[in-house]
Amino acid sequence: MKKYIHYIAIIGLLSVMVVPVQAAASASAVLAEAKQLFKKADKMQGAWVTTDKLIKKAEAAMKKGDKKAALKLATKAKQEAQLSITQAEEQLKNWSEPSYIRQ
Repeated sequence: MKKYIHYIAIIGLLSVMVVPVQAAASASAVLAEAKQLFKKADKMQGAWVTTDKLIKKAEAAMKKGDKKAALKLATKAKQEAQLSITQAEEQLKNWSEPSYIRQ
């Protein structure tokens, strides 16, 4: 019975130690995706200013070691970048020059 308790305690300690490492890895991965999507949106001339600010805040949180905040900010930046790409694509499909410009 004591062996089982020791094994459970060791597994519990290992799982607590692994979570911060996973958050750091996933925060940096999400941040990299957000940057890539932001660049794509910028090329389409549809990047949002707020997305760039979120990326910078997420990078600052990563430097401070606040992985949880970095992950939250990077996730929001990624979502905004995806939305800005969607908006830019819709505008390309639906927008046309006004008739007074097309002369």
